[in-house]
Amino acid sequence: MGLRLAMVSTYPPRQCGIATFAAHLRGGLLAAGADEVAVVAMLKEDATDVQRPEVIATIREEHASDYREAARLLNQQGYDAVLLQHEFGIFGGTAGCLVNELLDSLEIPVIATLHTILSEPGPEYRQGMEQLLHRIQAAVVMAERGGQILRDVYGFSRDRIFHIPHGVPKAPPGTREDWKKRLGVDGRVVAMTFGLIGPGKGIETALRALSLAVSQCPALLYLIVGATHPEVLRKEGERYRRSLEQLVAELGMEQHVRFVNRYLSDDELLGYLMAADLYISPYPGAQQITSGTLTYALAMGKAIVSTPYTYAQELLADGAGVLVPFNDWEAMGQVIGELARDQKMREALSAKARERGEGFAWPSVGGRYLQLAERLRGGVYVLAGGSRNWDESGETEELPTPSLDHLIRMTDDTGMIQHAIGPVPNRDTGYTSDDNARALLVSVWAAEAGHPEAERLAETYLAFLAYALRPDRWFHNFFGYDRRAIPEDHSEDCQGRCLWGLAAAARHWAGRSHGWTAAHLFASGLQPCRSFRWVRGLAGLVVAGTEWLEAVESGSRPEGGPDDAEVRNLVVTAADNLVTTWERNRDINWEWFEDCLTYDNAVPPFALLRAARITGQASYREAGLATLEFLARVTFRDKVFWPIGNRGWYPRNGRRADFDQQPLEAAMMVLACREAAAVTGDSAWMELAHHAARWFVGQNALGVSMVDEDTGGCHDGLEEDGVNPNQGAESSLAWLMAAYALQRRPAFTSAAR
Repeated sequence: MGLRLAMVSTYPPRQCGIATFAAHLRGGLLAAGADEVAVVAMLKEDATDVQRPEVIATIREEHASDYREAARLLNQQGYDAVLLQHEFGIFGGTAGCLVNELLDSLEIPVIATLHTILSEPGPEYRQGMEQLLHRIQAAVVMAERGGQILRDVYGFSRDRIFHIPHGVPKAPPGTREDWKKRLGVDGRVVAMTFGLIGPGKGIETALRALSLAVSQCPALLYLIVGATHPEVLRKEGERYRRSLEQLVAELGMEQHVRFVNRYLSDDELLGYLMAADLYISPYPGAQQITSGTLTYALAMGKAIVSTPYTYAQELLADGAGVLVPFNDWEAMGQVIGELARDQKMREALSAKARERGEGFAWPSVGGRYLQLAERLRGGVYVLAGGSRNWDESGETEELPTPSLDHLIRMTDDTGMIQHAIGPVPNRDTGYTSDDNARALLVSVWAAEAGHPEAERLAETYLAFLAYALRPDRWFHNFFGYDRRAIPEDHSEDCQGRCLWGLAAAARHWAGRSHGWTAAHLFASGLQPCRSFRWVRGLAGLVVAGTEWLEAVESGSRPEGGPDDAEVRNLVVTAADNLVTTWERNRDINWEWFEDCLTYDNAVPPFALLRAARITGQASYREAGLATLEFLARVTFRDKVFWPIGNRGWYPRNGRRADFDQQPLEAAMMVLACREAAAVTGDSAWMELAHHAARWFVGQNALGVSMVDEDTGGCHDGLEEDGVNPNQGAESSLAWLMAAYALQRRPAFTSAAR
């Protein structure tokens, strides 16, 4: 991807879990295609170790000047992003607050991997986490629960939280029996716990559990693999390990417990894991939000027995391990004994664990970090602390003045005709409510802009929608040129578009008789909407409902309409459904509502952002921005808009279609980005809206104009070999929607101001 990254972390030869994590992540990033991954290593004051070649700077944890000097170097070297490994204890100051000296001086996006996330923080740790979150652009959590804590406890935005699992190295060659022989434990059923040893790991509980389990399986051997944690060793020497050895003696377990008291290389550690039949993770507290040791055991297919700490509950869901209560050595011993004597049970757990651990290899994890770094580098994303204040400057002079000539040409006394042969109306194709609803919206906007013929056109489209409303309160969509309805199923998409046009017309004509008609039709058309269940139908309902509520809030409430509380309830219900659908379907690589990007793609994020502005609901804002950012990432190439082509769409994990590009995609992207600017106050979104609008005038894949300045119409699509020569209703209306939208002043939320 051409990315140059820098990592700030403890780092080998320092012996700690985060140092090991950082070294593995660096390897995964390089394997996934990063051009460079430099390291700034966190050091203790008395550190004397020779650093590896990739370490370009060091920070002594209690020296504020070291943090600032490292930031200066990183800024000068022009790295694309900084990957910060965060754990309170590896940085100086109260709750690691000296890390802010680095963050305040950096001019580069920061992605922080959060290794500890406290759900019940003390005052100093709450302040430390809040200060950190205010200064970073993205937070990586290794458990979904971590993201929930960031949202609920610290108020961090959902759209800046990314779940990327803890990585695992490749298993060494050889069978379990091969490794048992190599390590001198053949003939034994091997249980194992590994990691740096210290209080708070729950090993005492595991030892007592083993004393019960060996009665069921005398061949059981428990390996406690790993050196004493350097900080524990520094403060109290080997006192804790000696207490464990004493407990083993008291339990009479000397033949069933073996300590491997040294810091193992990766190859040695993986060898011990290969030899293990089952893995024990006995943490005594629920707040443990990640565990590299548990992740390793899972990915290598170990039968796992664990206490139900946060990370274990999530990682071992769906039968990938067995959970036992905290500090309950009898329950743990019973489970260990059963697994030790039942090979088939162990094999079943092993298969589940391997299945759960798919995709955890370090190159795969590194690829996810690269995608996130690329996303920040793309410039589409609103970065914390770096957003620009809104201003109204926009290069609208590059766009031709919108003309209603083609709209008039395509409209007879019934309504707007659906298709054209070149610029000439093709009457054989009849009419659609979709087109006449959009035409009503455009003509209202044109009337507000002072076009003298727009009011008369709007009256024609209003009359068409009144004719299209059926007794069951659904708007029929397709009509022949003879005005007869063509048989069809109900369309949620069409209903939403009709309601939007009617709400805009009712607002425009508030206090006038035409306004009452539009409001009355709007109220009638709302009645079927509680049954909506499709993404674009829900989005259309939200857009229409917020148009009405915006009129109410502005003091121009039309008479003859529905109860305002009913409209608000419909908006909230539909927006909640959109958020739920997004949450259910999203992952780190696919922030979308469905498994395919198809048509009218910007409408759902546009709807959620409108709902956020009107209701103030943070979840709508987060979902709207996350999905719009995702859509922008896959449709902009160096500021050129490449909408998803309708010749194959863009399926998840598949190839996107580049052509046939549709004008409606550009129009709705203009409206969605304009709404994002209104919600966030960030002018970068308005710049993006202008780039999308320029698609119509040649800033597109082929460098050709879609707008026919002679007719005022817009060509029907952008093909590989040029433009579609026809200038139908949808395409021409899309151009007018984009052009008039950029002339309208956005509404602002109080937050954006």
